[in-house]
Parts: sequence; structure tokens; C-alpha cells
Amino acid sequence: MIIRWIGQSGYIIKTAHTEIIIDPYLSDVVNRVAGRERLVEAPIDPKEIKADAVICTHNHLDHLDIDAIAEMDKSLLYITTYDGEEKLKSLGCTNIRACREGDSLLIRDVEITAVHAKHTVEAIGVILKAEGVTLYFSGDTLYDEELFSIAAFQPDVTFICINGKLGNMNVDEAVETAGKIGAKINVPNHYGMFASNTEDPEKFTGRMNNGFIMEFDREYQVSSNSGMVVMK
Repeated sequence: MIIRWIGQSGYIIKTAHTEIIIDPYLSDVVNRVAGRERLVEAPIDPKEIKADAVICTHNHLDHLDIDAIAEMDKSLLYITTYDGEEKLKSLGCTNIRACREGDSLLIRDVEITAVHAKHTVEAIGVILKAEGVTLYFSGDTLYDEELFSIAAFQPDVTFICINGKLGNMNVDEAVETAGKIGAKINVPNHYGMFASNTEDPEKFTGRMNNGFIMEFDREYQVSSNSGMVVMK
């Protein structure tokens, strides 16, 4: 499995047969709407996306990017909340699967399950299982003890928000939550995109024996061998 961080809470996940994109923020729409300029260039042209599924964990511009989606293939499978479904329909998307917590679907060799998130709007986290590895993506979420139940999925890698603003956990809360979930590897995200809404990822990884900082726009291989999960 190959994972690439494309900024904020956005990832591209590739297995031998499938490509999934989560929360791709690929435009400068937040700057256009709210005056918050992106700090890094978009690593992908939205017109070039040919994924098997695009997941938007909720209807906020840095997760459901209306300017990028306007340029993307409208026939792609979009997975989102019911609130997000209405926005995607308004953008002309024709193949939408709306999910609530507990809903699951299979995209070729990838099993996707919507899990709990507590945010300022309807939101989901995502469990993704493929090639013997289980990943948890928090999306945007406030601290909530209900998140601890995600431990039941036994994720190998957790990707968790740390910025502590606008409906997200801060570093202290993310450290506690990640510790309760108990993944083998814990990756901080939702930083480094906007000057007014960022955090130092080392504040998170420095307090966890299994913290891991991903470089922006670099591919990492995640593999499982005899119970050992490696990310390199």
C-alpha cells in the first residue's frame, strides 16, 4: 500500500488494484472565500484525478473543495456525509454515496467504514482496510471519549488532527485520543496549510513513542509482515 499526504487532512491511498483519495484540498478556495491563503502549492491538478473513490469527510471547504471538484470528473464515486451529498449534487456530481457512522462499503479490494467524528457540522472519520493493513483517518473532530471506541477496529496507523482550532482537537487531546486508540503508528495532520490554523507536529510526535511525521507530497509504503507494520 502506498500513502501520499497532499496537505491538511488529504491523502492518496493506492493498493495494487485501487486508488482512494481522502479530503483533497487542491484549490485556493479558502483564500477566495475567507482570506486564508494556502501555504503550499497544490500537488495535483484536479482535472487529472482518476481515483476509484473520493472521500469528503464533511462539508467544509478544505475537505469538500468546491473549486477543485468543479474541475474534477463528476462521474467519479464520491463518498461523503448527507450534508456533503447535497453540496456535491449542486456541483454536478452524479455518483454519490452518503454515509453515516457505521456504514461500510467495498471498493474493489478496499473496505471503507464511516466512524464517529464530532465536528461543527455533520462529519465522519474513516476506517480503511486493505492489503492486511487497517488505517484510521480522523478527518476533523473535537475531543470526544466516543472516539476511544475506534480501538475496536485495531488500526495499524492513525492519521489524526492536532491543530486545536475550528472544531478540532488540540495536541494534548490528540495525544490522549491516539493513546486510547492504540495504533502502532500515529501520524499528525491538519497543519501547515494556513498560517492562522496550524500547529507544530513535533509537539505530537515528541510525546508518542510511535509518532511519525509524513513529508508533504511524498509517497510512503505501508506494509504488514508477521504483525509488524512498517511505514517508510
